[in-house]
Amino acid sequence: MFGFKSKIVRMVNKKAVILFYVILFSIFAATAQPLTQGFGSEYQIKLAKIDSNTLLLRNKLYPKTDAGSLNVYGFEPNEIPVYSDSTYALRLSLLEMEIPMEYNQQVRAYIDLYANRRRNLISKVLSTSKLYFPIFEEVFDRENVPMEFKYLAVIESALNQRAISPVGAAGLWQFMSPTGRMYGLKTDNYIDDRKDIIKSTEAAVKYFKNSYHLYNDWLLVIASYNCGPGNVNKAIRRAGGSKNIWQIMPYLPKETRGYVPAFIAAAYVMNYASEHNIYPAEEEPYFHLDTVMVDNKMSIEKLALALGTSAEEIKQYNPSLKRGVIPFNTEGTVLTLPYHHAVKVASLRHDTSFNNKLDENLLAMNRNVQNMQHPDKVIYKVKSGDYLAKIAKKYDVSVAELKKWNKGIIKGNKVSKGQKIKIYPNRA
Repeated sequence: MFGFKSKIVRMVNKKAVILFYVILFSIFAATAQPLTQGFGSEYQIKLAKIDSNTLLLRNKLYPKTDAGSLNVYGFEPNEIPVYSDSTYALRLSLLEMEIPMEYNQQVRAYIDLYANRRRNLISKVLSTSKLYFPIFEEVFDRENVPMEFKYLAVIESALNQRAISPVGAAGLWQFMSPTGRMYGLKTDNYIDDRKDIIKSTEAAVKYFKNSYHLYNDWLLVIASYNCGPGNVNKAIRRAGGSKNIWQIMPYLPKETRGYVPAFIAAAYVMNYASEHNIYPAEEEPYFHLDTVMVDNKMSIEKLALALGTSAEEIKQYNPSLKRGVIPFNTEGTVLTLPYHHAVKVASLRHDTSFNNKLDENLLAMNRNVQNMQHPDKVIYKVKSGDYLAKIAKKYDVSVAELKKWNKGIIKGNKVSKGQKIKIYPNRA
């Protein structure tokens, strides 16, 4: 027990030492070495030197791993370990967290769910967490809320930034449109801030902090995130004024009774995945991300050409953009991009040559007239189990648009297996 804790302390101290020397080296490199020729100002070149070392640090803190190196217990490939209640309780007690992680049979049921029947999902979440958790942690640290809230996004959306629930909640934190607007998340024809990594996380933090002022208890905050403060207040009254989450549990809405146990189980499984023979899925090339402000309207294709990347990559990190354009607004539009792209946009943002470069690349892109008239046309072959809403969600378009593009092909609200339909994702 004590050896385990001391190992964690040593790891934290080691990371702190690495961070200190990287920052020290970065400052020395930025100020002592001669500046080379390149885009941007002297300040931006210094910044690039510092942030190049930031990338090195991130690679050290989040190294690539594989199942072989993580399987320290020597499990067989398909082996599913099961442990005693006392083992689960002990492991939860070892997690030094601000939010209390109490173990009981309700929590056990969700541990069994995640560690057994949903092993593949947890494997995928372990992989995507390498992208999202550092972003969450930066916001949580700045706003002084417990780091454990990152596990709430696991049970809300399985860390799927594009997730949309059957009732219309969207994004990593599954905000409904009215609630999102209350916390500054805009939803219109061009933008859905609920799918923005930074904005939605900051909105969730505002909710956590406001709710904490009401209850002074983080587990009640989590319950209220699921069912709203009205239902939590009602449960407290019916429990005789108790603010103990486990005492008011029988009086909460049925769907909320499992919410706090699920949160605790998610925290457990994410921290003890290797003990259950679960490892990150095959890793995608997640980049160190940064944000940059764009203050004029442009097409995503146009920006992608200027950056030497694809529109798909820009859309991957900015699912809040509902159409093929970055809209204009007086406050500017915040884009999330891989760091090397963000630096390039920031350095050229106020340079007229940047817009000229965009226009030159756009002319080259539009030499094919048919492509200009039908951008990114997709011929989709309907599969078994497909329906209009499912296809529309996949391509982030509306059912009405599918019907408009396929007059005479789509009749009523039905499609048939093998049927071919036209889709224009960038026109949506």
